Amino acid sequence: MDRMKSGALALAWLGAAAIAGPAAADTWSAAYTGTVVATYTDGHAVKVFIEPAHTFTITPVSGAPLHGTWQDAGAQTCFTITDPPAAAGGAATCIADKAYNVGDGFDGKDGTGAFHAVINAGR
Repeated sequence: MDRMKSGALALAWLGAAAIAGPAAADTWSAAYTGTVVATYTDGHAVKVFIEPAHTFTITPVSGAPLHGTWQDAGAQTCFTITDPPAAAGGAATCIADKAYNVGDGFDGKDGTGAFHAVINAGR
């Protein structure tokens, strides 16, 4: 799978992991020190590292990492890839707010496939 496609997939699950809103700093804490692993129906997985400074990094199985920003947008959080430039400019992935803890899983789907993601302890 190419870097752009992996980024789009990971961006979607990031949105599914969104746990923002007024208490975003508190509800994101499980992800700040953890690793979100998204596994797609085709079997490939990506790791996402979410930072309290409203940034994230997607680490695909192959290829260079993708970077982006996230922001609260009303009752949802939106994730946008900003680097590399080839991946930037795509639509943000926005998901309704929901607080998650380490060990929680969630399902999502983006333009390239469905996935199941889990927030794991540790980086």
